[in-house]
Amino acid sequence: MTSTETVGSTGTTGTASTGAASGTVSDLETRLSERVEDSAAAVEPEAEPRFEKVQFASDDLEEARGSLESVYDGRQFRARATGEPFAFRFASAGDSRLSLQTGTFTAHLQGVIPWSRDYAMSWFRSGSVTVDYPVGQLTSEGSRPFLTPTETSFAFSMTPHRHGIVHVDASFFEAVASERHAGPPQRIVFDYAAVPTDAALAAWRTTLGDVTPLIVGEETPALARHAAQQALVRGMLDLFPWQAVDVPDALRTERTRRLRQAAEYVHTYADQAITTADIATAAGMHTRTLQLLMSEHLGSSPTNYVRHVRLDRARQDLLSSEPGSVLVSDVARKWGFGNLGRFSASYSARFGEYPRDTLAR
Repeated sequence: MTSTETVGSTGTTGTASTGAASGTVSDLETRLSERVEDSAAAVEPEAEPRFEKVQFASDDLEEARGSLESVYDGRQFRARATGEPFAFRFASAGDSRLSLQTGTFTAHLQGVIPWSRDYAMSWFRSGSVTVDYPVGQLTSEGSRPFLTPTETSFAFSMTPHRHGIVHVDASFFEAVASERHAGPPQRIVFDYAAVPTDAALAAWRTTLGDVTPLIVGEETPALARHAAQQALVRGMLDLFPWQAVDVPDALRTERTRRLRQAAEYVHTYADQAITTADIATAAGMHTRTLQLLMSEHLGSSPTNYVRHVRLDRARQDLLSSEPGSVLVSDVARKWGFGNLGRFSASYSARFGEYPRDTLAR
């Protein structure tokens, strides 16, 4: 037996709910489920994304498997019963910027999630998941939140579970993150293996509890919903270590995944002694292939790309330092430039000013 409900509205009128929330999956699932009601879609301003709520429920295993495969645009979803009565629920509320989702699936589930630029974080009330992606494997730990890889497809294997998800559009997420790194919106690369501190987890759960009613409330005013979504993204950024990686938009495609991985490797290990061969190995390609692809897509050799990234990092250090607190020579040596004169010349050619002038700002 299946039930499905979908609600669409602008979310631009009415009064936002301000009730407290515990931040658990069960509380979020209750909110999402209880607030799904039949209503007519209203005309919305073009600038405001359409607000939607949807809910599925079924006691048929195959039907539930197909529903999830469709929702996530997945491939090769396979479900295996446990011998106990089966139950499935899925609920989602939000808009194209950010949505909150919860699910209950009391059977084993496997499948493949395709390539996506969007950011997603999950946490489990019960059960667990293991994620396999091209450069590693992740396994959920209890109820601790974890991030799924972006801009790569990945395979997953879930035990019977109840879990929650925050799904964030890449453009929105990266625009909020630009507040922190003070540059243009860029791809954000997280340390997927990092374990959040107890203080960070407590802050995250408080934020989730505060903003959930605003995000899932059908009549939340548009500005209040937008502010709540921003707060949740900031909470995600506070939870795990990350860095902004300045890679051309042309590399952020499924076809150019390996070259993007090479660029990300450089950004991650720019403070270490890395070679062209190291970069090629990390991206799973031959050195000559790396050289050709970097020349074609980035207009640079691997060696020059490393140098440019290190110059960018040196500039960040100089901009963030008080005059007199550091020496230009110390910053230069930190980023692998042993000759101060050559460093100054390269710096000036890239940024249009000498490093001492950047430090004096």
